Amino acid sequence: MSEADEKLQKGIIELDKGNDKKAFSLFKEVFEERQERLLKKVQENPKSPTLMLDALYMIHGLVWLRVAEAGKEKKHSIELLGKAVGTVEAARTALGPLVTGLAQWAKEKNIKVVHNKALGLLAATKDLEDMAKKALEASRRIG
Repeated sequence: MSEADEKLQKGIIELDKGNDKKAFSLFKEVFEERQERLLKKVQENPKSPTLMLDALYMIHGLVWLRVAEAGKEKKHSIELLGKAVGTVEAARTALGPLVTGLAQWAKEKNIKVVHNKALGLLAATKDLEDMAKKALEASRRIG
């Protein structure tokens, strides 16, 4: 597990504890690390078919960042959770078919690591979307 993944897990735990500021800080680090990693990989190999996986990982970091920010800034929680939902919906709509195609390609080429990562990311994206929508609905009921 990468350092960013560990920070993401710690952030989720902090979010569950209600420590939105700590979660926000961790998610910000994750997002920035993933963004930097994506930019570096694009510079090194702009034609890599796995760049979309890194882009989706970065977007996941951004969605978690918005969720924590919504908890931290209660006055703007509906707006921030709406941004989180919109971001993950856009990612699923734009990158979902590409990642599905990559998974199929990796399966045909027998590249199990890429195939498994792609399928796992697709499932995580759906879970993240469901979570963000539930949080938005809960915030609307409260607000």
